[in-house]
Amino acid sequence: MNIIKMGKVNCPKTFYKNIEILNIPRYFILALLLITFCRPSFSQEQRLADHNIIGWLVYTGTFRIKPKVAIHTEYQWRRVDGIKNRQQGLLRTGISYALRKDISLNAGYAFAETFPYGDYPVATRFPEHRIYEQIVLYSQADIVALSHRFTLEQRFIGKILNQNNNRSSDWAYLNRLRYRVRAEIPLTKKKKGKNIWSVAFMDEVFIGWGGNIGVNIFDQNRLAVLLNYKVNESIKIEAGYLSQILQQGKRVNDKPVLQYNNGVMLATHLSLSLIK
Repeated sequence: MNIIKMGKVNCPKTFYKNIEILNIPRYFILALLLITFCRPSFSQEQRLADHNIIGWLVYTGTFRIKPKVAIHTEYQWRRVDGIKNRQQGLLRTGISYALRKDISLNAGYAFAETFPYGDYPVATRFPEHRIYEQIVLYSQADIVALSHRFTLEQRFIGKILNQNNNRSSDWAYLNRLRYRVRAEIPLTKKKKGKNIWSVAFMDEVFIGWGGNIGVNIFDQNRLAVLLNYKVNESIKIEAGYLSQILQQGKRVNDKPVLQYNNGVMLATHLSLSLIK
């Protein structure tokens, strides 16, 4: 039996300092980072690969109705083959509460519709209803703004059935855990909240759990490198590279299918106060 001894890990002091500020165990963050940045390989089973070029257009709007309470609105227009064909549409809304300056609690509802695409498409488009709860932790490490987002999702995925030319729906219930880490670094000095350029690095891992999940524990991973421009206190635009590794829910010839989707993302973020 080989015994592996863990040596001292030399990580930046600011990284550990940031973890201590957030009161998160170091081993937990390190484990999540290992899961996030490693290519999924949970078994030696042969997998089919499907490569696609994607283009995502995103709108988010945050409307503050009380000093600590805000309404979130969002729509994502996800396309494939560049932006030629439909990949998925996602509508999300919710409410957020600022527990502290560095902690936000959020909950809400989302509706998604996924379309057939790629080398191994689903038989027909299908809907999905989601309820979600999440906590977002913010901190500052020198000039780097860090955020850690933990999300729980209760998913109701529709199975479209065609029987005697009649469409009917059956629903499968799934649970999913998501963890996103985002680091944003300013490229220009602060100018009273406007005309600020920055670059952001983001990675999010999706893990399925609970009943009905089967062997498809790894759901997907998203990695993005984005250039941000803050027009003013209310409008922010970001664009850049997006990579999505997604494991399809169905098997083809008794083999799992991994999608490698790469492309661009363009997002507009609005932040408005409705407090009189």
